[in-house]
Amino acid sequence: SLIQPLAERLVQEEYGQLNVMGGCRVKEVSLEQSEIDGKMHASKLTYLDTKSGQMETIEDIDGIIMAVGNQGMSSIVTSSPDLAKFPVFSKAASLKGIDVISCRLWFDRKVSTRSPANVFSRFDALRGAGGTFFMLDQLQEDSPELWGD
Repeated sequence: SLIQPLAERLVQEEYGQLNVMGGCRVKEVSLEQSEIDGKMHASKLTYLDTKSGQMETIEDIDGIIMAVGNQGMSSIVTSSPDLAKFPVFSKAASLKGIDVISCRLWFDRKVSTRSPANVFSRFDALRGAGGTFFMLDQLQEDSPELWGD
């Protein structure tokens, strides 16, 4: 998976204190008010483990990072009354658009193309998806930033 190397690195950097949970569908995020500073914080996460088909709950959590698209965010906020009370989550849940993934690849050799910008679509293997790739080395001035230096 594209995410696996990033997930492994994050877990390693956090000395095992971080739990990356792919294959799970968030059902509800519950919040509670801190007795110390009065701020709201995540207290419980209920999710569907898509591998086992079981609903699971995690309590006593420090935080949640949700890597979801528009439809996922809308579903989570709709099923989480505590989140829906906050305008920032309600507004995020009402965004319309399409889910997008962006990936930057560095090749070990030059790849010749007819054009530095190309669209790919209408391949059965894409199952309705499509994409665009840009040969940044052909579109931008050669600089360290281009190569991630």
